Amino acid sequence: MPVIFRIGRFRCFCYANEGKPREPPHVHVDHGDDEAKFWLRPQVRVAYNDGCNAKTLREVLNLVVANQGLRRGPGMTSSVRAKSVSFDDNKMWVELSDGRTLGIPLAWFPRLLRATREQHQTCRISSRGLHWAALDEDISVAGLLAGLGDQTRKVATAAE
Repeated sequence: MPVIFRIGRFRCFCYANEGKPREPPHVHVDHGDDEAKFWLRPQVRVAYNDGCNAKTLREVLNLVVANQGLRRGPGMTSSVRAKSVSFDDNKMWVELSDGRTLGIPLAWFPRLLRATREQHQTCRISSRGLHWAALDEDISVAGLLAGLGDQTRKVATAAE
């Protein structure tokens, strides 16, 4: 389950290919053992609540409403900037200027997946994104917020 972002004590995430038929756009938010799911269209509303008390549910709903525009897609603009970048075995963690932390699967960026720890550490953070000159990798914060991985390669589909 890809973590879209973290806000304070909340982790916002989604599941790939969820539901048959596919479910409408939504996000899951968890806090400890409690979880809630929110439909994003036509308006943000609670799909289910598993353990959140009324105060927490209102807080989470307000966070989802405030951040629902993050998945607008390519070309979106944002004043949010990357503050730091770190890596574990499977993810790149990007701390943003607004307090969120994005957990990005390295599989989304094959050059980073194949890179060494030393190469990961050569990241230059700019006002627009993340840059690794030796790897020829440039990643925009807006693209990460939109859920976009490597856009330079055609990805084969199951039908091909």
